[in-house]
Amino acid sequence: MKGILITILTSAVAIGLFLQGKAVPIRGTTIFSQQSNEYPYMKLFREDGSLFASRDLPAKSILFIYFPDCDHCHREATAFSNHLKAFKNYHVWFISTAPYPDIDRFAKQYKLVGHDNVHFVRTQTQDVLSSFGGIPTPSVYIYSQEKRLVKAFNGETKIEEILKSL
Repeated sequence: MKGILITILTSAVAIGLFLQGKAVPIRGTTIFSQQSNEYPYMKLFREDGSLFASRDLPAKSILFIYFPDCDHCHREATAFSNHLKAFKNYHVWFISTAPYPDIDRFAKQYKLVGHDNVHFVRTQTQDVLSSFGGIPTPSVYIYSQEKRLVKAFNGETKIEEILKSL
């Protein structure tokens, strides 16, 4: 009996240590993050319905994961808009799971439409969770010329901190 109890406790501790930091509980389920140093895999949808993969994004891209109704996202979008010249050498991808009317309203509100290097696309919640785990919005991921992660900012971040990583 004592041996069985020790085995159960040892197994529970081992499983707990294995899962620590790797599992993210989301509404009663557990999603495992596959975050790496490369572009994540997400299906991205343009407004016209065409589909492409985030792995096919051009080099030197910035992924801005947001919700159009998020106050933190609004403040960070204002800062992005006010510093667009600093991002001229990057493709900035605003990615949301919201419906396109909300995405369009957000893009127009912050005068982010009509710029060749600023793009708005839609993805599915499951793709965000499997790529990044449960993350706060906004989250910003800066990728290099080699399509490698340079810096990740989770949650509202001062624009000065983001600009330091370009």
